[in-house]
Formats: sequence, structure tokens, C-alpha cells
Amino acid sequence: MKNYYKLIIIFILALSLRIFGLNWDQGQHLHPDERFLTMVTADIKLPSTIFDYFNTSLSPLNPYNYPSYKFFVYGTLPIFLVKVSSVWLHLDNYENIVFVGRVLSAVVDSFNIILLYLLSINIFKNKKQIYIASLLYALCVLPLQLSHFFTVDTFLSTLLLATFTLLVYNLFPLAAITFGLALACKVSAIYFVPIIFIFIFFKPKTIIYGILTVITFRIFQPYAFIGLINLNPDFINSLKTLAQFSKTLDYYPPGVQWLSIGNPLLFSLKNIVFWGLGLPLTIGILFSIKKLNNKIIYISLFWILLLFAYQGSQTTPTMRYFLPIYPFLCLFFAYLSKDNKYQKIFIIFHLIFGLLFLNIYSHNHTRVDASKWIYQNVPSGSIITNEYWDDPLPLNIKSYNASVYNGLTLSPYDPDSAQKIDNLYSQINSADYIVMSSNRLWHSIPFSTIYPLTSKYYSDLFSGKLNFIKVFENNSYPGLSLPLDKCYYFGPTNFPGIKNDWFSIDSNCLYPGIYLRDDSAEEAFTVYDHPKVLIFQKQK
Repeated sequence: MKNYYKLIIIFILALSLRIFGLNWDQGQHLHPDERFLTMVTADIKLPSTIFDYFNTSLSPLNPYNYPSYKFFVYGTLPIFLVKVSSVWLHLDNYENIVFVGRVLSAVVDSFNIILLYLLSINIFKNKKQIYIASLLYALCVLPLQLSHFFTVDTFLSTLLLATFTLLVYNLFPLAAITFGLALACKVSAIYFVPIIFIFIFFKPKTIIYGILTVITFRIFQPYAFIGLINLNPDFINSLKTLAQFSKTLDYYPPGVQWLSIGNPLLFSLKNIVFWGLGLPLTIGILFSIKKLNNKIIYISLFWILLLFAYQGSQTTPTMRYFLPIYPFLCLFFAYLSKDNKYQKIFIIFHLIFGLLFLNIYSHNHTRVDASKWIYQNVPSGSIITNEYWDDPLPLNIKSYNASVYNGLTLSPYDPDSAQKIDNLYSQINSADYIVMSSNRLWHSIPFSTIYPLTSKYYSDLFSGKLNFIKVFENNSYPGLSLPLDKCYYFGPTNFPGIKNDWFSIDSNCLYPGIYLRDDSAEEAFTVYDHPKVLIFQKQK
């Protein structure tokens, strides 16, 4: 046991950091994908027999048998695991299922620590080096963030790494099973097939392994099928609908953000370098480039480049799609830097960067604090606007009554027209407060070419040309809360119509300290767990 004490410590560290701030949204269900999966998991029921389980048209576990979930593109394995765990723990309800899902997501992602250790044993002769990749992954920012969410991404990433590890150890039947499980988490696991072929293409039992994968997928994603092998039309239609969404970005709320990103490969690289992986590890990789002479590292690099090139060339290259390469990036750094005398410095700064990110879970969610500010400062009967497609404020919080306010919903995502702008200004002229619960709209609309009129509205609002003044701003950035009287922000902001400001001081912030602004990061990196909230008040 004593030979593994370092691994056990790193695993406990990783798991502890992933469940730190588990209730990061104070029970408000503020992650939309997580909210949807929680609703699905709460509504589906465990079948009474194994025959009911495989009966697609009748199974109470099948999301497609519920009218609200005819569009369902997620893998079913994660929600099955969460459902069974919730029932077993007597937590099978909407309020508690999300916590079961978050814990399982954290536990599953933490298993990458063990898998990276097993891979490192095959690569490094120096015993000290076999723990580096695991330690790096324990404090890698994007895995830390996604482990706090009940979504399928961490399940997919861990099972793909498990498949790779089993292939390295020549455990091909088990690798076929774990790959089938990965497909049952998310069908995009199919992109890993070229890596599998590298290992087993010339093996005599290749077809058998493929059959084993299909059987595993058939068992754990049963409702992708009708009958024994016929594909379920609901499953196929959901995938087609999802594919269509990515082709019609104009005026589709989740798609507008992608209209102004420029080159998607460079956009993806920027988000990996500055936020998902972080500058310390990125610079460490660049400073340690050398000739490769290890088969596992060659294949790892091929997978990194393959997934990056494919996902980075898509019209919607969101950060979570790249999660499966993060364990391999940590392994790649460990290999490249093994003879670099500055390795420890890069590792220390990487660990610090991860801890700075975790600061966002050390205090209330920004929307919760903003809601409390509204209740305490906005008079009853006030007219408050919110923006369509974003979470409206104030949230329902115990001991407060949201019904004392009159709400108006603005629709900036609608196609630009004179009538739309007239309606927009008519609404804000009748309002007392304009509330923006994240940068979801004002960060995407003004930088796209299809919204010239709405862009001017945002530019005028932020530059003070309208009859509204900003009275509240709440940020939650990676950084360090300190016993100071101000917040010190470093990094560019992106307010429409305002020149980038790389440094600012805020004496009215809720959590004084020193912070790194991530306003320029991809939308999904900020709007779920640490959005910027802005409130403007009409001037009398």
C-alpha cells in the first residue's frame, strides 16, 4: 500500500477539489444542460423487469416515451447511473438528483488520476515522473469546472482514457467494452475509432472486438434501437435536429455567439491556452519541445491533434468538446518536461492557476447575490426587464417574494427590424431597471454583422447614451479573495462600444481581492457558474 500513497493522495486531492463548492448555484439549477438532464432523470422511472428495460416503446426509463423529451441527444448511461444511485440513496427528486449527478461526475473524472498513473508506468523509468500527469490533471481548469456539472462530458472523457489505457495494456476485450460505454455516454466517442484501429487493426479478433462494442452500446443505450438492431427514429431525428442547429446559426440564440469568433481553430486554441489548460502548462509544453521516442506519446499526440483539428474546424467549437484531450495534454507535458530543469516551476504555476479558478466556488453564485441586491434595493412594484434565453432575475429565494416586481422580457435575438427596435425602446422606456444576468447576449450580438440596430442599442446603453445608468455589477473571476477594500481586475473586458480596459479597480465589489478577468473566454466557460451580472436603473 505504501507504494501507492502518493497516488492515493493525488486522487483524494482531485476528488476534494471537484466536490468543493458542490452546491455552487445554491440550489437554483443555473446550468441549462444540467437542468434538462435533471428533469429527465427525475421523470423517468426504473423498469420492473429486464424485459421492460429493453422494450423501447414501453420502458418508463426511455426519455423518448415522455412528450417533453422527444428531442434527446445525450447518452443514457450517465442518467441511468444517476437514476439508480438516486433511488438507492432515497434522493430521487428534482432538488437532489442534481447533487447525485455532480458527485458522480466528480468521482468519474477523478478516476483519470489512476488511469494517467497506469499510463505513466509504461512511459517513465523515473518513479518521480509517474505521478506528474496525474497531479497536473488534478488541478487542470476545464476538468475542474466540468466535474462540477451533472453532464455527460466527464463520463465520456474518462471512458475514452480508460479505453486507451486498456489498449496500451493489451486488454482488448475490456477496451471494447469501455468504448461501448463511452458511446453510450455520447455518440461523439466515435471520433476515437482511429486510435483504436492503430492498436487492433492487425489483430486477428478485430471483428469480435467491434461486435463486443456494439453489444455494450446496445445494452447501455437501449433506446437508440427498436427491436434488436433497428435504429430508433426518435434517436435518429434528434441527431439530425442537432446537426441542423449547427448549420443555421443566424438568429438561433445558442448559435449567435459563433458568428463572430473568426477562425474557429484559433478561437479554440485561445480558449485552451488561456483558460481550459492555462498559460503555465502551455508555455511549459512549448519550452520543452523535443524529439519523441515513445509509442504511447506518439499515439497520444495523434489523438490530441485529431480531435483538435476536427472539433476546432466545426462551426460550434465549444470548450467542453475538447475535454477528452486534456488528460493526454497532461501526459504530453509530463513526457516533454521530464528533463527540463524548469519543470517544477511550470507545475507550481499550473497548480496555482487551478486553485485561482476554484475561487469562483468559494462564495455565492453571482445571480444569487444579484437577486438579493434586487430584493434589498429595488422598490416593490418596479418594472424589471430580463432578456429572452437568459435566466431571469430575481431568482426565487427563500424569505423573499419575487412577485412584488413586474417583469418584461426583451427579445434582442429576434431579427433586426425597425419594428423590433421600436418595441425594444418602448419596453425599456416603460421599465425602471434593465437586468442582464450574464454576458450571453451583449457579448455576442454586438460583435455579429446581422444585428446592426441591436448592436447600437447595446453600445448606447453601455456608453451611457440612454437614460439608464449602471447601478450594480457582480463578477466572479478566477483569482484570490483578500481582506482588501477593493477588487483589482487584470485582463481585457469586452463591454460593447467601450475600448478594452486591461486593468481596473472596483471599490463597490462584493468580494474584494485580485482577479483575472475571463470576459473574453468562450460563452459557456462563464455563463453557467460565474456569469457577470449587470443592472441598469432609469434616471428620473
